[in-house]
Amino acid sequence: MADVIAIDGGDGVPPEPNWRTIFGRAADRTAAAEYWRATISEMRAAEKLAVANAHSIKRLVVAYVTFDISAREVLKSGPVMLAKRTKVPTYNPWWTTMSNAASQAAALEKELCISPRERGAGAKVQKKQARVTGSARYIKPRG
Repeated sequence: MADVIAIDGGDGVPPEPNWRTIFGRAADRTAAAEYWRATISEMRAAEKLAVANAHSIKRLVVAYVTFDISAREVLKSGPVMLAKRTKVPTYNPWWTTMSNAASQAAALEKELCISPRERGAGAKVQKKQARVTGSARYIKPRG
């Protein structure tokens, strides 16, 4: 039977998602990667980064990029537009999408304790301490 050697995981940084599977435009993928890196570095500096937050961070980045896409469309045609059939003024659907993305991003920022107001609320991630045994003084570590 082979010996099992425990290998500790990375430094608690979640792997970056493949933005190509989510966003079609290269500019959106670039923006998503920049938002991801900024969020990861912000959470790392605040000692609140954990691999368990990967999906929440991904949703936050998607909300940011969705907001940007929607904001571009709203700037083109305005928040209110005429309905195609009735010609009655109505909210631009992109305005609704932009508003929803902003609300989702705000909620996720609060959940992840990213915003300056919430930064002190969350607990810091405890780093796993290396266990030192008596044999560590005599045996060279593998790896």
